[in-house]
Amino acid sequence: MKKLGFGVIGLIFISGIYYLTAGSVQLTAEIKAQVDSELVSIQTQGFSVQDRKIEEKKEHFVLSFDKPKKIAVFFTKNGAKLSEDDAKVLQGLKIGIDLNYLPDTYSAISIDMYPLALPTAITQAVKDEEDKKILLQVEKMLEKKALLIHLDINKLGSSFKGHLKDINETFQGEENVQLILSKLKFTGDIKDDKLQGVKQTLKELSIHVQNKLTMAMHNLTSDYSLTGATPYDYTTNYSIEKMLLQAEDKLNVQMNNFELSSDSTVKDTLANGTFKTNVKNVVIEEKGNKTTLDNIVFEMKADNLDLKAFEKLEQIDVNNEKEINLVLQQLISQGIRFEIPTFSIENIQNAGKKMGGFMLSALFDIDKSLNITAVQNNPLAAINALNATIDLSLSSGVFTQLAQRPEAVMAMMLFQPKDVGG
Repeated sequence: MKKLGFGVIGLIFISGIYYLTAGSVQLTAEIKAQVDSELVSIQTQGFSVQDRKIEEKKEHFVLSFDKPKKIAVFFTKNGAKLSEDDAKVLQGLKIGIDLNYLPDTYSAISIDMYPLALPTAITQAVKDEEDKKILLQVEKMLEKKALLIHLDINKLGSSFKGHLKDINETFQGEENVQLILSKLKFTGDIKDDKLQGVKQTLKELSIHVQNKLTMAMHNLTSDYSLTGATPYDYTTNYSIEKMLLQAEDKLNVQMNNFELSSDSTVKDTLANGTFKTNVKNVVIEEKGNKTTLDNIVFEMKADNLDLKAFEKLEQIDVNNEKEINLVLQQLISQGIRFEIPTFSIENIQNAGKKMGGFMLSALFDIDKSLNITAVQNNPLAAINALNATIDLSLSSGVFTQLAQRPEAVMAMMLFQPKDVGG
């Protein structure tokens, strides 16, 4: 079910691409003709259009997700990478769409989108009576359009803006579950028939399970930009002011000022990517004990990933071992390098005692001579094709704590850590 989270963003992508040229015309009749053309086209891409009703300046229809393989191709081709497995999770989803033509000075079209029927994967998976009660409540929620995206496409067909209707719903069951979503807004740009970028802001997303669990996220911003000719040429940035996890009075975890950035580039069919996260601090309280982790940094790089093999790997049948081995062999055909330039925590404080922190860096090279099938039969066959180096520096406080644990002692014997705290 968590893959369904893509659906919200996916609907935005569909709509942006779907009407990408409609705004360039000024007359309602011409816009309608463009919509007619796009509706004919999209029905060859794995979707079907149902229950269409047309009036002078508005219309309504239902968009049905029918053929996952074609839908995955449609998304990926238009700048929103989606695997066939993800598309299968969306099969059976039906989205109601209401259009208004030339509603204001900005918009060629304004669009309201709201789910009318859940994906088949969800409805068929519900067997338990308690789950059936929840499903019935969700369906009633859909009936009143509680989950609604509003979207405006500008008259040049070059940008869009919109928001998700605020949600505050409580689902009745053995434990009541409250879902709150507040002030999700987005803007985006379209160029050469492809999505170029999306920016989003979110004030709050939280789930409260009565007397058991609270999960919350506050003040999120995100920015996605397509930077090249493929869906693998991109940059993304996320920022979240606060994340919270509370489990009754047993556990309380709070993460403050989380930032994530990643980028990927493709050259000569080889992809290179970087990933970096920063967290100001994490506070963990459990059974009266408080631990604080300050200034957490994690960076990772990957080079020389064969793009064609990577795309095959996303679509492959996970039960087909022979095909998986062939694709993995192709994936490392140019040799692969994984690097962790930095994984560090500046300071760890436990029960009021400051222990200092640590810093780790690592490099893993996989030579193109590695034989995947041979390694499966004999893991020692990988020795000559693998090269790894790890550097680990520990403060004296962290070193002392780890030295009290046998498994940590074994690791330190392998990594030969350096004491940097005196």
